[in-house]
Amino acid sequence: MPEHAVANKARRLRPLLPSTGTRPAPAPRPTLPSRLHSAAAACTECRKHKTKCSAERPACRRCVQRRMECHYTTQPGERQSQALKRAYSHLQYQATAHEELFELLKTVPTQEAHDILNRIRHGTDVVTILNHVRAGDVLVQMAVEPETRFRYEFPYKSEIPQDYVQHNPYLDSIIFEATSLYATGQDSTPSASSTTNSAPNSASGAYESLYLKPFHASEVIEPQLSKAKISWWTAVCQDDVLMRDLLGVFFRCEYHFAAAFQKDLFLQDLAARRQDFCSALLVNIMLAYSCVCYPRFSNRAEYWNPNTLVYRFLAEAKRLWELEATEARITTVQAGILFNVFHNLCGLDEIGQAYRIQAIALAHQLRLFDSSMYMHNQRMRNGRAFAAWALFNWETLVGFSFLFPPLLKTPPDWPLPDPSKETGFYGEVWVKYPLTRNLSPSYFGPVFKARSEFRIIMNAYCQAAFSEGSQVTVEKANEFLARLRCWYEDLPAPLQPKRIVLPGHLQLHMYYHHLILTIYEPLLDVATEVEPTPQQIVDDARKHLQTLVRLYYLRHGFEAMDLFIVIPLILAGYECIDAIGEQAAGPRLEALRSTLILVAKGLYNQRRNHYLAEALFRVIRGRMRQEELSLLKTTVRLDEDEEDERRHMAQAVRSHWPVSVVKKKEDVNSHILKNLVETYAHLNVDEEPAPAEDTE
Repeated sequence: MPEHAVANKARRLRPLLPSTGTRPAPAPRPTLPSRLHSAAAACTECRKHKTKCSAERPACRRCVQRRMECHYTTQPGERQSQALKRAYSHLQYQATAHEELFELLKTVPTQEAHDILNRIRHGTDVVTILNHVRAGDVLVQMAVEPETRFRYEFPYKSEIPQDYVQHNPYLDSIIFEATSLYATGQDSTPSASSTTNSAPNSASGAYESLYLKPFHASEVIEPQLSKAKISWWTAVCQDDVLMRDLLGVFFRCEYHFAAAFQKDLFLQDLAARRQDFCSALLVNIMLAYSCVCYPRFSNRAEYWNPNTLVYRFLAEAKRLWELEATEARITTVQAGILFNVFHNLCGLDEIGQAYRIQAIALAHQLRLFDSSMYMHNQRMRNGRAFAAWALFNWETLVGFSFLFPPLLKTPPDWPLPDPSKETGFYGEVWVKYPLTRNLSPSYFGPVFKARSEFRIIMNAYCQAAFSEGSQVTVEKANEFLARLRCWYEDLPAPLQPKRIVLPGHLQLHMYYHHLILTIYEPLLDVATEVEPTPQQIVDDARKHLQTLVRLYYLRHGFEAMDLFIVIPLILAGYECIDAIGEQAAGPRLEALRSTLILVAKGLYNQRRNHYLAEALFRVIRGRMRQEELSLLKTTVRLDEDEEDERRHMAQAVRSHWPVSVVKKKEDVNSHILKNLVETYAHLNVDEEPAPAEDTE
């Protein structure tokens, strides 16, 4: 063996010591995508046609491109199998509840079974009934319900004037009987026919809330609105919950009278981000209008205040109008109507008229009034027809209010379908009242159709009365009256005097009598042997108009936003002021004072919603005598601090609206609101005392 090998074998190896540090962690293994990756569930339409679905909500790309309604049976993040299991569990639970209710009806006493059946017929769900039964005695549990009925009280003289009672169809109405006006402390008695039917017995359970609760206490139930991401359409606000509330209040308050667009078509496109019947311009001006309807905004009437949402939405809408005013689109026409309405409620109709005129010009470019123009689908035809009638209705009302012949002289070619047969054409506004489970309709379809037919007569009168060199004679007036009475007698059941109840229903009848007053007051000095005489017709119209104002207040009050209630209010107030000067004393004077104080209260309450009411209130207050002014201060409780604040921020009124009936064309300037504000607004105002001078 070699020497070096022996030496190496004899050499001892160095011992290994334990490690003093921690071993490095192993590198993470790359995660591979799971083969069981759960894809988002497809919508119903894509599953039906077995096509790939983008699964976007509220509408997938395929449905948006094909303009189809996109519906999902699954909830966000839920697979189809999970949705089926959830639906099966829900059905199983429902079946169990119904079986339990069936067994309950077989075992409970007869009287309790009748009470349960009544609850079922009134819309109470099965689970609620079973919870009542489990909690204790069913009769006791079902009888416990908070009192939700409410009736406003007149600020001065609680009774209806005796002159109103005889031959007054509105005092035979369910709404009047439901207020129990003659329950206690009344010397007057209603007409004999009104005592035969009581409101609780006349109105079924499904409609009781309409007659027992103010309309502004209800909430609009609109599934399409709950899906909408409104912030996609506006850069002003990102709070979708707030904006949904704003639109909901608008649909309850102002939509019934200022329906510039078809609600269902608008909301469908709003949720699906389509632009057939929705646009950023229309959304922003609508949100500005909605802000003045929203009672939680204390400064909602301050359209000039840059710190308010109404100002910001309006500024954004005006910016978009500058960009799109020349684009012939249906949504631009509809936005022009709302711009005009909004400027009117601010007392700036001089500025707002330009939007109305541009809207009419765009409508002619679109051939909106021509029903023979080919449309590729029924949805587009319905949207065009509704927009045409909305513009005609608004233009006619503006011409009537401002005493000029409307630019649209004939109604649209589009026929108005029967609301009972084609409800989809009009859409319905469903509302839910407090502590009720059933929904109540607002009868929007019948109201829109009846208003459109009424505006045809109003338009014909405007052409005859306000055109250059024209004049309405007694014979011509009687022809208009005959047409109006035919319209009145043919009103559908929900709009008959017996059953009217909602603000939109009452306003329809108010404008009917307003038009009669406008036709016949200029003819009071004309001698005629035809009965009834112009004086008799005017007296009846005044009586009925003032009765409707009182019924409106008793059921709904004047706090909620309603731009169009101020017109009959100022009309009634002017008539009372003119008549008070001729009455020395007695019941007639007290009746006039009662109506005048009620009118002033209505304008005082509405001024919190819009500036037009502020200007009208200042005019009415300025025209009052000191006696009536003292009654106003003691009955309405005017806020002196608020008065001082509003006086300092008073805005210019640029309105050419004649606030009362003009009997002679040469007297029109004395009736224009702008001139009245300059003459009367500063009168009957408690000025602040001047500070004492320092004599030292």
